[in-house]
Amino acid sequence: MAGRSGDGAASGPAPSPAAPPDARIPAFLDRIGRRLREGPYGRRISVGMRRDVTVPFDTPGARVPIRLRDYRAGDLEALFPRGCDAAAERERGDVLWRLGKVGSGDLPSRCFVAVDVRSGRPCHIQWLTEPGYGAAIRRAGGLPELEANEAMLENAYTPVGYRGLGVMTAVVGLMADRAASLGKRRVVAFIDEDNSPSLRAAERAGLSRWVVRTRTQYGFGLVRISRFDRLAAPADGDSDRPGGSFRTDRSRRGR
Repeated sequence: MAGRSGDGAASGPAPSPAAPPDARIPAFLDRIGRRLREGPYGRRISVGMRRDVTVPFDTPGARVPIRLRDYRAGDLEALFPRGCDAAAERERGDVLWRLGKVGSGDLPSRCFVAVDVRSGRPCHIQWLTEPGYGAAIRRAGGLPELEANEAMLENAYTPVGYRGLGVMTAVVGLMADRAASLGKRRVVAFIDEDNSPSLRAAERAGLSRWVVRTRTQYGFGLVRISRFDRLAAPADGDSDRPGGSFRTDRSRRGR
């Protein structure tokens, strides 16, 4: 589930612990590396999904026994061991970035890890973000402005050995329960349109397709444009909120 996360204090539980020492690299080097990876032009299409967590939903369980807990420092190496593939390395870097932003107070997000009850081994990582992330992060990530009763599921990752076992579906259900316990009405998520396994997992956990987000960047991220197109009329009593989740955002700054 995609995205980075704009203004005010986070509510709910305390945020995840600060980033480990190796995450504290100079900010300008981090920005340069990210800009170069973006290239001179890029276009990314994601499907926005959501679920009303006040409505009971029987989410299928995983085919291995799991439990959900807060992120711990040792989870990083277990989920992303040294020598892992390029995709996992990118995910590892994103976790480090997010931990740094949470530690600095710029991102009201909390990191959860699912563990295999049989061995205690981490088998999934996912973030729950509440309203209050800054405008710069919203623009860079092409994110909606969350309402007070909303939370966003972000950056779900399952290691190769646990894929195909229904772990992500089960965790999304557990994360929805967490959001409900914080007094939220709705969870939202954005998943790349070509990520069929994650789209199916979210749908099995009760999320329905809602909008299509198109993110376009030019000049190594110096100019970003995000557009949200509604897929269908709201089915849960929502207004169209033209100034919130459906704002076309133009920015000359990126993360």
